Amino acid sequence: MNFVSREYFNTYLKKLKYLGQGSQGTCYLRKEDNTVFKVFHDYFNNESSGYTKEFLLRFSNIKNSTFIWPTDIITVENEIVGYTMPYKKSKNLYEINPLLVNLNILEDATIKAEEDVKLLTDNKVKLYDVRYNILYSNGTMNIIDTLEYSSREVTYEENRQNIDEELMLFLVDNYFDNFVKSDRLLKEMYMEFQVRGVDFLRVFRRKLSEYMDKDIVKLNEAKKLVRRNSNNPVYIRGINVK
Repeated sequence: MNFVSREYFNTYLKKLKYLGQGSQGTCYLRKEDNTVFKVFHDYFNNESSGYTKEFLLRFSNIKNSTFIWPTDIITVENEIVGYTMPYKKSKNLYEINPLLVNLNILEDATIKAEEDVKLLTDNKVKLYDVRYNILYSNGTMNIIDTLEYSSREVTYEENRQNIDEELMLFLVDNYFDNFVKSDRLLKEMYMEFQVRGVDFLRVFRRKLSEYMDKDIVKLNEAKKLVRRNSNNPVYIRGINVK
């Protein structure tokens, strides 16, 4: 997708919906076909991105339902300034209140994502920079910002750890730290390498259910156990933690 001039491209961007920005670029939505335009910060700084088409699209042939790959490059005056990708109507996991999430559905979504992690591992794709790039919407988990991924041998456990750690932090950090630390098994499992996030979720839920003497489906059913440590959170959330 080539634009003939910076002036024309800048005018075009103004017609799109601004979605937000991250460390690599700014995202806009073309509503008519749910296409996201991600424009590198280098463009706005009048610098070259240094990316090639081959690099940006190198994993796009790996068909899956979790990882959102670039679908096309964006060029201005034949210079690569960004790429397009499908839009997912979801929130970033760190923007979601963990107390309101159905744990049954979250577990199923994570298991589905694990299958695609295995697929990428089999294709010798190493995951990087996953934390804060997991989207979630009632049973569907997607992962964006995949530019830092590399082609090399990697174990499934090493790749899966990226999801394991964020899932544990999402469930616990600045909410149930005290409860986890007070239980020997949970304390041993929490944030430990090769501990599957889904396994932690199941044990965590079982322990909460035993303590509350009822099956915990949403964490707000164990809200009385929440203890804040807002001065030193590990997981920075995009919600007001009260």
